[in-house]
Amino acid sequence: MRQLNVVMYLPANMADWEAGYATAELVTGRFLRPDVNVNFQTAGATAASIRTMGGMTVVPDTTVDQLDPDGMDLLILPGAEGWENLQRHATVLELAKTLSARNIPVAAICGATEALAASGMLNQVEHTSNALEVIAQSPGYSGHEFYRDKFAVVGSNTITAGSWAPVEFAYRIFEILDVMTPEALESWYSFWGERRGDAIFALMAAVQATGSRETV
Repeated sequence: MRQLNVVMYLPANMADWEAGYATAELVTGRFLRPDVNVNFQTAGATAASIRTMGGMTVVPDTTVDQLDPDGMDLLILPGAEGWENLQRHATVLELAKTLSARNIPVAAICGATEALAASGMLNQVEHTSNALEVIAQSPGYSGHEFYRDKFAVVGSNTITAGSWAPVEFAYRIFEILDVMTPEALESWYSFWGERRGDAIFALMAAVQATGSRETV
């Protein structure tokens, strides 16, 4: 059994929908390879609960300063109002730098990509964001030549996505972690990303072939 430890940061005013596609599959495991087990945790800057943009109150499992980088396989940074306050998120941005230096994936979407840019983490890797015109205003950013006008981009071990691309964001996360078979991954994207209703049957067939308990 391959054990993966995934942590999602909980910023105040978090955009609920931006990481939901990814976390739902990682937590339920319903379409994952049968030999993969994901331990999912949330971490806050403090132990206090946060209020999301959708009005939900979420209590973190732990705090960022309690995390062990050596025991992590992925850090997810969802978008939120307030990412421009780098000091507020200094601890998790330092963690992101540490993970990146160790080739451990960091996945950021929407405003979190702008925070990575301001921290200098996107200056030498292919990336995307909400718009080049927006991210170019981030202090410390000089990665213009590496910007790609795409929904989601994998540059080295850094995943970035625009606010409108939660499905593509999840797809790249599943891809880099190799938690789905190729057949299941492509069928999953066809269903959620291309809105092909019939793809659910291909997805179910793909996971049933690996021994999943999911049924049509």
